[in-house]
Amino acid sequence: MPENKSDLSPRFKLIFSTVTVLTMLSLILSVLLAVFGGETEQVRAAAEACSTTYKMGFGAIVGLVGAKVM
Repeated sequence: MPENKSDLSPRFKLIFSTVTVLTMLSLILSVLLAVFGGETEQVRAAAEACSTTYKMGFGAIVGLVGAKVM
């Protein structure tokens, strides 16, 4: 990890926070659709899209942190 906060560029902070927020929103929306969405095909498709999005977002977060550590 960087020794101090100044090692993180503003661009990295912006990208990391954007990916984190979008990942959390996708996760929350996926859970809400599963609980309150009903059983229509459209709801299932939206829940699957949200599920895929938060999985990719989690992978992006791990990749960003891993690249910053090295």
